[in-house]
Amino acid sequence: MTPRPRNARWRSTVRAWRGRAVVPAALLAAGALACGGADPPDAPVARVERGTLERAVVATGTVEPAVEIEVRPRIAGIIEGIHVEAGDLVEAGQQLVEIEKDLLEAQVREAQAAVQAAAVEQRYSAIELKRAEDLERTGAASAQKLDDARARSEQAQASRARAEASLDTLSTQLGYASIKASRAGRVLEVHTEEGNAVSPVTAVTGGTLLLTLAGTEALRLEGLVDENEVARVALGQAARIRTEAFGDRVFTGEVAEIAPMGKRIQNVTYFEVEIAITDPEASLLRPRMSGDGEIVAETLEDALSVPETALRYEGADVYVEVRNGDGFVRRDVAIGVVDRDRVQILEGVAEGDEVRLQ
Repeated sequence: MTPRPRNARWRSTVRAWRGRAVVPAALLAAGALACGGADPPDAPVARVERGTLERAVVATGTVEPAVEIEVRPRIAGIIEGIHVEAGDLVEAGQQLVEIEKDLLEAQVREAQAAVQAAAVEQRYSAIELKRAEDLERTGAASAQKLDDARARSEQAQASRARAEASLDTLSTQLGYASIKASRAGRVLEVHTEEGNAVSPVTAVTGGTLLLTLAGTEALRLEGLVDENEVARVALGQAARIRTEAFGDRVFTGEVAEIAPMGKRIQNVTYFEVEIAITDPEASLLRPRMSGDGEIVAETLEDALSVPETALRYEGADVYVEVRNGDGFVRRDVAIGVVDRDRVQILEGVAEGDEVRLQ
C-alpha cells in the first residue's frame, strides 16, 4: 500500500518535542513573512481560550471488506454462463457461474450403468455361493468349489463398491460445475468471460480466478501510520473516518489491529493500522474507496489554545503578539498539540489575553 497525499482539511497531525512543537513548514514560511514587515493596524485579534483539544493520528488508506473471497473452480472446463455482475449483492447458495457439464453428465450416466452391472454380478455371485454351500454340505461339491464361489462373491462386492465410489466422484464433480456463493456478499469484480477455459484450484497455478466477493457484514479502513506516530495508537481508540467520495461526512470507527512490523516505503517506515467501521450507515461505503482515519490518541481537557494564525516565528523561537493597552507586545510561547486550526499553548499567555492574528 503506497501512502497517498492527505487532504489538508483532514490533517490533525501532532508534532511535538521537548518543551517546543515542530509545526508544518507552511506555517514557518508564513511566520517568516510576518516577521519581515509590519502588520496592518486593523489586523484581527482573538482571545486565548481554555477548552478541549484532541491529539489525533491520521491513518491514510482504503476501505476494505473484513472478508474477501476469491472464487475459483474445482474442476477444469469451459465457462458456459456467468449469472452475476460487479456490484451485485448475492445470497449464500446463489448460483454465480456455470461450467459446461455435458461430458460430466455422460460420465455420470456411464458410472450409473457400471453400478447396475456390478449389482447384477453381485447378486449372481451370491446365488452361486449359496448353491456351492448347499452342495458342499451334501458332499456333492468339493471344498475347493466352495472357496472359488466365495472368492467370486467377495470380488463382486468389491467391484460394486468401486463402481459406486466412481459414481460418487463424478456426481460430485458434476455438482462443482455449478459454482455457488459460499456466503452472502457483494461481487467486487468478475475476472472471466463466457467461453473461457478454466483450470481447477488444485492446479499448480492455483486455478483460474473467476470472481471476487466481499462480505457485507463488516468493513474496515486499512491505513498507514508514520512510525513517529504509531506509538500513540492503541487498540480500541475511537476514530473518525472521512472518504473522498463523501466529503465532510464522518463515519465512526475504532482501532481493531496494529501491524507488529513496519513497511519501508520510499525510505519511510509506516505501520499498517486497521480501523473497524462501526458507523450505522457503513453500508454507504464501498470497498476500495480512499479514506483517512483520524485516530483520537489523546484528549486534553481544560487546555489553553490560540488560532494557528496567531503564531509567529523568529528562528527557532515561537511567539505571539498580545494586546497591551493600545498596542501589542511580544510574548514567547511554548506550544503543544495542534488540533485542526488551534494550537495548545503550554506557557507564555493567560486565558483571556488578546492575540493578534496574521
